[in-house]
Amino acid sequence: MLQGSVGQSGVAGMTRTVADRMVESAGRGRVGREREIGALLAAATADEPPFLVAFVHGPGGIGKSHLVRRLLDALPAPVRGLYLDGRDVEPTPRGLRRALGQALGSTATDPDVGALARALAARPTVLVIDTYEGLGLLDAWLRTQFLPAMPATTLTVLAGRDRPATAWHTTAGWQGLVAEFPLAALSADEAEQLLRRRGLDERQARWAGEFAHGHPLALELAAAAVRADPRCTRSRAVAPDGLLEAFLGQLPPATVTLVEAASTLRRITEPLLAAMLETPSARAAFDVLRALPFTEQTDDGLLLHDVVRDTVGNDLAMRDPDRHRAYRRRAVTHLTEHRPGTTADPWLRTADLMFLIENPVLRDACFPSVRPAYWVEPATPRDRAGVFDIVARHESPTAAAVLGRWWERHAATFSVARGADGAVAAFVQIAELDQLGAALPADDPVADAWRAHLRDHPPAADDRVLVMRRWLGRQSGELRSPAVSACWLDVKRVYMQLRPRLRRIYSVVGDLPRLAPIFGPLGFAPTGEPVLVDGAPQQPVWLDFGPGSVDGWLAGLIGAETTETPGTTGPVAAPGSVIGLSSRELEVLRLVADGRSNREIGELLFISEKTAGRHVSNIFTKLDVHSRAEAARIAAEQGLTQL
Repeated sequence: MLQGSVGQSGVAGMTRTVADRMVESAGRGRVGREREIGALLAAATADEPPFLVAFVHGPGGIGKSHLVRRLLDALPAPVRGLYLDGRDVEPTPRGLRRALGQALGSTATDPDVGALARALAARPTVLVIDTYEGLGLLDAWLRTQFLPAMPATTLTVLAGRDRPATAWHTTAGWQGLVAEFPLAALSADEAEQLLRRRGLDERQARWAGEFAHGHPLALELAAAAVRADPRCTRSRAVAPDGLLEAFLGQLPPATVTLVEAASTLRRITEPLLAAMLETPSARAAFDVLRALPFTEQTDDGLLLHDVVRDTVGNDLAMRDPDRHRAYRRRAVTHLTEHRPGTTADPWLRTADLMFLIENPVLRDACFPSVRPAYWVEPATPRDRAGVFDIVARHESPTAAAVLGRWWERHAATFSVARGADGAVAAFVQIAELDQLGAALPADDPVADAWRAHLRDHPPAADDRVLVMRRWLGRQSGELRSPAVSACWLDVKRVYMQLRPRLRRIYSVVGDLPRLAPIFGPLGFAPTGEPVLVDGAPQQPVWLDFGPGSVDGWLAGLIGAETTETPGTTGPVAAPGSVIGLSSRELEVLRLVADGRSNREIGELLFISEKTAGRHVSNIFTKLDVHSRAEAARIAAEQGLTQL
């Protein structure tokens, strides 16, 4: 679909002129959204703001980043504007504190919440966190701990694809203090105005507007396609991804290949691009990518617009899986062999590796395709009844008594997942081994198995070790469900926070055969034989991250994913498992489970109905199902829906 076929040789056929850049600079992002910007400005300058947190949300390419940047540009003195890009922030409390401290000019390596609040109190501030979907692991912490400590003169604007979690509107104290600004397509007049500002004449603007449907990115691509070759207006595109095809089709084939290679990466740098292309120098290729209208230049490299990157990357994975795997394999080899300098942010490398993962359990930890319907927070004494009601549903009396003793001794190590009603829907217990005192509980047969393994395989003195005694959901037990998935995501947050010294984690599984398709690919292995509790087997397991900690573990997982036999289509899922689905297929599966038609899926994901149908067909094959209802059932069982 995306092979280049038209255009002059070299880069002359696609390089923008100075006039092009001047037109874009004068008009980019300055069309529409006046109502939203006006309401946000009024709140930012009011003595008593009507809301303190604003969610700007909408699909990819709808103009969220342009809106918040316009807002910051329009702030009057003395209101201060601060901008954080969620793509560059480690999704841990430490990472957010550090990023905000740097934005405030702090030299502290890890400023505490109190110091940040005092710095913000010095003057009225609008704090924008863009690409907020990348910080889903921090949502509950921001709502329950961080933002309540901030001065009331700070307006926080969270811009992302998803609507806010229900808890933002239902948690005591937040009612009335949270506003939503959903972004829709531009009106016909606004779309025409944008296209005219991009240099199109009336006839060209009418052609582009007919099928862009007011979607800002689609309009930008249409304008770029017309400027590259005005003859394209003689044909008609039938869907938004047709616009991308129209634009790429006018580029030299070598440039299309560059875009395809770049689409497998979160962040593009010259050395990484050279490794991907297997060439000594990628300076010219980097400059070609930098000139494209859907590329953003940052301090740490280039970023393709996520809609373009996802569309091109998923098309390449479906059309040429061998080349797609080769790109990923070369990227992980480069990232593994070239460690960042002492001044570089180590999170960027971890995020680059995480982006290359196809395993949905891991990928959704930092690049979630949907915001969880449940939020996770530390358990309180009043949660004991809810936790042990769940335990009584799924555990034997002896096993329940053991967990009761864990609660009595280590209640602070329990976290709970809550739904819209605030009730406990699932729980997880996890802690660093050092937090549990001199020894694990002596009256727990599972802990006895862990203790024996630690004795036979002692960790190094500075290795950090986690223990996760149990997780259970009210409806699903230990099996995956939306509430249990939320708990697992919180565990991934702990992983991120403890790197680079996290070395291993111990846990236990009751139904190992059913969970093996999920735990096996992650590297979990048994520690000895199962232990019997009231006649029921419980299998102690462990995961050794290796000397490279989380980054080394991720690199190993990507290596395993990309060493398939040539000609295959990548990792194959066991029946009923979503492990073998690509990130785009996971998005499509969620929409199928939501009852969306192929046409609706195409509109939401910026792809054609035909492409959506192809994804659905691939999903059916990988899941070994024959209907949308069967696929939806598996999505619910695997915790991929909001049900």
